[in-house]
Amino acid sequence: MKIGIVSNSAMLYMPLLSNLYHYKNKAGVMLYIGKSTAPDQNTAETLGFCNAAGIPVTFEEGKDDLYNWSQVLEPDIIFFAGYSSIVKTEQLSHVRHGIYNIHFGRLPQFRGPSPVFWQLRKGYKEIGLAIHRLTNKLDSGPVAWQYNVINLPHYSYDHVYQLFGELQVKGVTDILNGIMANKPLTDVEQDESKAAYYDKPQLKDVLINWNMMEAEEIIDVIKACNSWNTGAITMINGFELKILDAAITTAYQHRYKPGTIVINDNGDFTVVCNGDKLLHINFFKIGSNNYIPARFAGAYGLKTVQCFESYAPDFKPATIGTE
Repeated sequence: MKIGIVSNSAMLYMPLLSNLYHYKNKAGVMLYIGKSTAPDQNTAETLGFCNAAGIPVTFEEGKDDLYNWSQVLEPDIIFFAGYSSIVKTEQLSHVRHGIYNIHFGRLPQFRGPSPVFWQLRKGYKEIGLAIHRLTNKLDSGPVAWQYNVINLPHYSYDHVYQLFGELQVKGVTDILNGIMANKPLTDVEQDESKAAYYDKPQLKDVLINWNMMEAEEIIDVIKACNSWNTGAITMINGFELKILDAAITTAYQHRYKPGTIVINDNGDFTVVCNGDKLLHINFFKIGSNNYIPARFAGAYGLKTVQCFESYAPDFKPATIGTE
């Protein structure tokens, strides 16, 4: 069986290539790399690996290259992993075992380009990834394989992305094993009544609103923002501060309003949250490259009864990341 991998991101295609190029010694793997400005795209490293493993690799130059590639190399099955261009599925109808998309989110609950962010941002107890038939409607094809994991406290965006990069290999292998044994996995139609689409995160999605958010939701924002946005954004005196790590402490007795800073004699940096809980800040960032352990917050002018701002309607962040 000839397995085609189509992707823009080395973080996605490298785990697949390294596990599939010797699949049962019967498969031939081929890679098609779409145009991308992703920082993880290391052409020399990819070519070095592919040449050593005997994997043919094609780099996209024009909009029809994908279809020409599939006609010339004739893959028996194609897996799309992070390919951002629109695919004309009718031009791939000749692929014998079909075309699939690897989606790092539960379906149909988390359609869209940033499912890892939104699963963490919304604090779901279980998060997951799916492999579905690729159709002309975004993330809407029948699901061939889905896998869920517990959303553990230490998970961040980067951690989950790496974990899903490993789990996708299991999904692809399960599908291939079924085909090889003439027992393909059963496709499950998506329940449109549960469908939700989420776009890429905007400023409002990574900005802490102390008046509205409880401590647990703030923790979810921080998890979802690390490290692509280098933490969740808050504002004080018109300046941006990003919280990279925090934990919830016990209830606080004083009646300060949410967003109020409380620094005790030991230098512990905490912030009052809704529900009279304190958010214990462990690490934060000011400016472009100033990463600060929270015990030194006082040295940077932060002190008790100062208050973070919940809204910043005219704020244009210089450091919002690219997810």
